Amino acid sequence: MEKRFRSFSRRLTRRIVIALILTLAVLFVGIFCQTSWAMRVMTGAYYGHVADIENESVEKMLHDIQVAVHNSIDEVEWRLPYPDSVFVALEDKLLLNPNTVFGFGAAFEPDYFPQKGRWFEPYAMWRDGKINVRQIGSASHDYFKMEWYRKGLEADSGGYWSDPYFSDTETGMLFCTYSVPIRDSKGRKVGAFGGDLSLDILHEYLKKKDRKANTEGVINVTQEYEGNKQQWVYSIIVGRQGDYISHPEKERILHDNLFEALRQTPDTVNDRMMGDMKAGRKGSAKTKIDGVPVTVFYTPLEHTGWSLAVVLPDKRLNTVVLRFSIYLSSMLLLGLLAVYVICRITIRRATRPLHYLAKSADEVAKGNFNAPLPDIRHNDEIHQLRESFGNMQQSLSQYMDELQTTTAQKSAIESELAIARNIQMAMLPKAGKEPLGQGMLARQELSMVEICASQTPAKAVGGDLYDYFVNGNRLYLCIGDVSGKGIPAALIMAMARSAFRLLAESETEPERIVSRMNDTMARENEFNFFITFFVGVLDLDTGRLRYCNAGHKAPYIMREDGGVSSEDQPATLPVDRNLPVGAMPDWKFTAQETILPPGTTLFLYTDGLTEAEDAQCRQFGVGRMTEVLRMQATPSSLVSSMIQAVQAFVGDTVQSDDLTMLALRYLGGQDNRPPSYI
Repeated sequence: MEKRFRSFSRRLTRRIVIALILTLAVLFVGIFCQTSWAMRVMTGAYYGHVADIENESVEKMLHDIQVAVHNSIDEVEWRLPYPDSVFVALEDKLLLNPNTVFGFGAAFEPDYFPQKGRWFEPYAMWRDGKINVRQIGSASHDYFKMEWYRKGLEADSGGYWSDPYFSDTETGMLFCTYSVPIRDSKGRKVGAFGGDLSLDILHEYLKKKDRKANTEGVINVTQEYEGNKQQWVYSIIVGRQGDYISHPEKERILHDNLFEALRQTPDTVNDRMMGDMKAGRKGSAKTKIDGVPVTVFYTPLEHTGWSLAVVLPDKRLNTVVLRFSIYLSSMLLLGLLAVYVICRITIRRATRPLHYLAKSADEVAKGNFNAPLPDIRHNDEIHQLRESFGNMQQSLSQYMDELQTTTAQKSAIESELAIARNIQMAMLPKAGKEPLGQGMLARQELSMVEICASQTPAKAVGGDLYDYFVNGNRLYLCIGDVSGKGIPAALIMAMARSAFRLLAESETEPERIVSRMNDTMARENEFNFFITFFVGVLDLDTGRLRYCNAGHKAPYIMREDGGVSSEDQPATLPVDRNLPVGAMPDWKFTAQETILPPGTTLFLYTDGLTEAEDAQCRQFGVGRMTEVLRMQATPSSLVSSMIQAVQAFVGDTVQSDDLTMLALRYLGGQDNRPPSYI
């Protein structure tokens, strides 16, 4: 029973395609469809959560001070009959709150204790791990004018949080005080009792939280805020009027105002954010702070009227998305590598029979036509290949006989190519023709011009052409390069040369000659051949040259002394950007004209000259060509020297392209020729 054919290539392709589709579908969908949106949402949610956590921490810190004050006020009020014992009460209560309250103070109304004078303010504070107790009320420390005392005295049992202020007793320290009224046994308000929160401690606490948020978040930023302001996430606390109560840049506390900065750039978003903060509402907003685009997550601190905010720079958010995309892209590359390894192993296993088949083929190549071939289990392409090798063994004897016949036919073809070459060379202008290597050199001196041309095909026959002839007082000349090489190019070359001769008999304008050649070739150009072509018509009496260039190399013009007209750049004849002949039907070719003064030499060539390569694949180039142009005077010496320079450059390297040159020197008309030609 014949085995069902199972295509080897289909099985192999299916495995590779399935693996690639599964890997790319999962990874690409995740990266390019969800990464940006998801990471922005996740990052915003993360730092919004950070703001909530910090808010709870600060609220707890403030709440602990409030609780400590309320728990201590009874002890202070109980000791009012004994003013000196208030110091003991403050010290005892401060010992019970070592990590919560920086200091306790009790300030009394003027002359409440006559023996203590107008100002009496016992104060206990932590200093260097110990409690320092003293009386700080004085004319220089007039607590009657302080907000915490006035508002605390007026407050109900709920107490009052003061705005931040610099202590005049502890130099440079910044405090906020929670104060409540002190009542005597009759319920009269006789003073204010307060617990101090050191904003330095709050500042360090938030700075520690910021460092943790930046080093343990989605992206790590280990630099300090001052050196990485564009990416550092930081926390701030602003007061009721927008003053900074806490800020990573400590010098800005109580000196800069967030609301004032936001008012500098009027925006409804800024107005909404300021309104929310003043009203004690929670939210987020995109804005600019200090010129940096940021997203602000803000939340109120209860009982204080303050707002805590976490500021997330947009650059950091973009960096988070970018790094996560890079991470997923790396995973994609690893996945593709895994697919490659899997495919590689699969291909090796699937093609293992080919290894044994190759060994058998080597034996056959050595002449052992009876070499055994491996057994192939699968009925697929490899099995068919094995059967083909078996058939090949049987066919080799017959093939050897056919090879002898083929060799004889090849010799005949080479003989025919030699004849074709001779015919092609015979089509060139007749005057002064002589062999030159594998090419032909043609020299001709007329009464008004001297011409020398050379053609060297890369193969037996070539696709380059040149031609010239005199009709009346006009000299018609052309040079062209057919796309491709060998016999097809030679046939196109012969057709083009014949068309040029035929059209030049009836046309005097070069653009008409080229246009009619193009129309003929383009409409019947089934094999997409085209010719770069230059046609010139020279009035021998006046030196007026009308020419049309169809995509060919621009000719060079040399002065009478043979050099180019510029020492820096060769002088090329200006040519229009026309398409090659045969490229497009109905193309409107344009003609140009110039005057050749007596003694002027015109040099035309094909790209086989400048693109001739040596053994290191370096090209002869325009530079070497112009060096030869500078040294020569007559057309014959110019062409001969150019051929010698190319041969010396390429050495034994096989010629890769047809090489054709034509040099023409205009000697002048009947009345302006040099004396030697009169």
